[in-house]
Amino acid sequence: MPPCAETSAAASLSRHRDFRRYLTGQAASVAGSSITQMALPVLAVLHLDATAARVAWLAFLGQLPPALLALHAGALADRHSKRRQMITGDLVSAAVLATVPVSAALGTLTLTQLMIIAVVQGAASVVHDAAAISLLPSLVDRSLIQRSNSRVGALLAVAATVGSHLGAALTALLGPARALLGDVTSYLISAVCTARIRTAEPARARPESRRLRAEIGEGLRYVRGDDRLWTLTLVNATTSLALGLLNTLWALYLLRALMMSATVFGVVLGLGALGAAAGALTAPALARRYGPGPMMLVALAITPLTQLPLLLASPGRAWQITIGAALFVQLAGAGAAGTTQRSISWGTSVLSHHSSLGPVKGVRVALC
Repeated sequence: MPPCAETSAAASLSRHRDFRRYLTGQAASVAGSSITQMALPVLAVLHLDATAARVAWLAFLGQLPPALLALHAGALADRHSKRRQMITGDLVSAAVLATVPVSAALGTLTLTQLMIIAVVQGAASVVHDAAAISLLPSLVDRSLIQRSNSRVGALLAVAATVGSHLGAALTALLGPARALLGDVTSYLISAVCTARIRTAEPARARPESRRLRAEIGEGLRYVRGDDRLWTLTLVNATTSLALGLLNTLWALYLLRALMMSATVFGVVLGLGALGAAAGALTAPALARRYGPGPMMLVALAITPLTQLPLLLASPGRAWQITIGAALFVQLAGAGAAGTTQRSISWGTSVLSHHSSLGPVKGVRVALC
């Protein structure tokens, strides 16, 4: 894109009031989620003295709703109001998270409660994210999709960085349970911003009376017939499985085996989120220069290399810096690849919309 065109596109997005509301709400939600991602492991490992098995169950239950519900949530986003679906997800997440500081104050907080919250919040987040991914292309012109996608990815990664550092500060000042009030507030801000979006949503591509399973099946068949979408699906499935296995005990390993403090743990997570921001910002330029395929292949190739410090690390400041730097590189690659993947899948969904194949938009949620 020529420089003058890029400037014009940036100006168009900055003047788009509903896009700004969308961006503000999503940034607040991501910042709050980063607070929880930082504070919840500290609460489980250091304050509730969770065993390795229980931490693994907590991580597993948090990942279960996305694995089971992503396709259904995407199909629901095509059937019903996306804004209503986003607001519902935000309010449910805020409500269940608010029970943690209340229970902690009463002395009744248990790991079982955290596991139930992980499942409920995971399901609510899938509902919200499915609708949010589907809503963005209707807010901006098709020519601005790649730039808006890059801007969303970069801002959300910056918000995650801020949230991680804020989570560390709140945990140090208030304790991990009350730090979660920051995430509760972020969900409420997100709900208010979403409610203020005024752009009309596109007409539903399928009647609500049609069976949800049939609609999901149609979308899956479309994805299976498109080499690009099918490849992205397989890549994301295998990568998510591998990282899910790694992340199950990641926090426990850092906090207990490597004896990181809650503050250092938050800073390490913040470095990773900063890497994701750098990757999302540079994704369009990298894709134009090297092509989206080679760029995503390099991002995948460096991921296992960034895990080597975890195999060699021991307690100490030098290894803390090394792990933070490795996480920065890993998430920079993930941010660049994820931004490019969303641009590809959104572009395909625009074409499928004009071809009356709306269900592929629901399947697209599983890719992102």
